Parts: sequence; C-alpha cells; structure tokens
Amino acid sequence: MSDRNDETAEGAMDDLAASGWLDDAAHVVVPGADLYVEQVGRPDAPPVYVLHGGPGYSCHALRELLGEDLERYRMVYADQRGGGRSYADAPFDLDVLADDVAAVLGALRLADATLLAHGFGAAIAVRAARRHPERVRGLVLVNPWVSMPMLARTLQREAAVRSGNGDAALPPEGALADADVLDPQALVDEAFGRTSAKVLFDALLFPDAAARLRLEHADASALLGPTETVELPEPWGVDVRAELAALHVPAAVLVATHDGSAYPDQAEAALTGLPHGVTALVDGGHYPWLDAGDAFLESLHAALAHAGAVDAPDRDA
Repeated sequence: MSDRNDETAEGAMDDLAASGWLDDAAHVVVPGADLYVEQVGRPDAPPVYVLHGGPGYSCHALRELLGEDLERYRMVYADQRGGGRSYADAPFDLDVLADDVAAVLGALRLADATLLAHGFGAAIAVRAARRHPERVRGLVLVNPWVSMPMLARTLQREAAVRSGNGDAALPPEGALADADVLDPQALVDEAFGRTSAKVLFDALLFPDAAARLRLEHADASALLGPTETVELPEPWGVDVRAELAALHVPAAVLVATHDGSAYPDQAEAALTGLPHGVTALVDGGHYPWLDAGDAFLESLHAALAHAGAVDAPDRDA
C-alpha cells in the first residue's frame, strides 16, 4: 500500500473524527487494485466491516437499504476488488480478498473490526479471520455461502425441477456420498442451460416480487466504477467449510428460512463448523433486511454485540 494513500485515508478520518461523525468515501490503493471505501457512523463506536455478497457485487444497495439502522456503529463499507466501485487489474483469489480486509483496516488506522458478511462475503470473512486473526474481533454471517460447490449443487437441483426434469436433479446434500466428486462449474453450466441465471436466482433468493423490486431499484441508482475489471477467477471452487472449526473468534450466523440458496444446506454447514457459534432464524429471503423487518434487525444487533460490536455510549445530539 502506498504511503500517499495512507496519508489520504488517515487525513480524511482525522477531519471527520474531529466533527464527531463519519460520512466519507476514500480509495485504498493496494497491489493490483484500487478499493472504494466508505466510512459512516460514530468515530467512537466499534468498527463493523461489511463484506457484501457476490462475487462482483457492491456495498451500495446494502448501505442504501440498511444503513440508517446501523448508524450506532462505525461502519466500513468496502467494495471488494473486481466488483462495484473497486477496480482490479490483476488476477486474484480468496486469499487476496481476505488480505484486502486487513489492508483497508490498516489504511483507516483501525486495529480490528467485527466482520458483517453476507452471502459470498462469508467465505472472505472466514478466510480473513484465519489469515489475520489480530484484525478480526468477531464474525456475523448472514445467509452465508461457505461452500460454492454446495451452492452449485443447489442450483442444479432447482434448475432441473423448474425445467420439468426432476429425475435429473441431484439428491439432497445429505444424501450425496463423500466419494461423489462433482465439477461445480459443470453443474452451474448445466443449471443455467436449463433455466436462465436470473430466473433461477430470483426463485431462490426472493420470497416475493416486492423484495426483488426494492433491491433492483437500489441497484439501479448505484454509481458504479469501471466496467472493465478483473473478476474473481473460478469462484465456484471456493469452499471454507474446513476452516470454520479453526476459528477462535465469537461468531453468529443469521439465516432466513426462505432463502433457498443458504437454507438449509449452507446454514447447516456453517453451524456444524461453528459448534460454539450463536444462531438466529428469521422469516425472510436472501436479503432479510428487505422482508424480515424488525425481527431481523433485533437479531442483527444481538449478533453484532456477541461478535464484539457493542453499542457506543449515548452522545448528546
């Protein structure tokens, strides 16, 4: 990371901290990438670092739709390299995405943070906690995708059923023999050959059209960065299930029971790997802040407190 970038990020932080409130965007330059970062909330509050879903998505919609309910924390919204407003000009893998978390925290002079991870962001959070334990205070995993090969099998089953080819659907996850070695990319190609990717993901992620429309509206208003950027190669091979048991930080798993991409298979894998983690079930889809309302927010604040993000002291207006 360049000294010039450190000075820019630190100077902006100092100015905002003096004002008693954070609301600023900055760029953190790391080898092979330019990372877009926003800080929002109280400078005296515990840091919460958001790892959005994807790969290739951004923090924009999450901040737009959930941000007001998280103002009690010091929120760090960072688009992952290769997605949103963050640029990548060289190939990268999950280790690099995890290292970016430590690099951003270092540039912002934050010793550590609670990682709030959604969907694919959970895999990055787990890897970051393994590679940089000193930087991670705790984990909150929301509808986590801890195994992309497992998600590929879910997509194959759903596409086969929806296309009227139920006999071709793989058996439920628990019925797959350990010896079954299936190429996840081939399964995804098969699924998308039967049913369009958008139709398939919409069916799995959203319990109703209203939630989907709210997210699409937020996405449409995003001012994203360059469209030509290196994306994560071979994302369907990412699998962090074996790393979960080695984590030594408090963890919470929040799962929405109408999210077909995460419930029940991904949720069971996460909870099996985190036997001492706490969990909560809510009645919503993949983006539970859209449709689970106060129940999700109550569970989220409790999970963040468990994972080290206790509320900041009350401040006079």
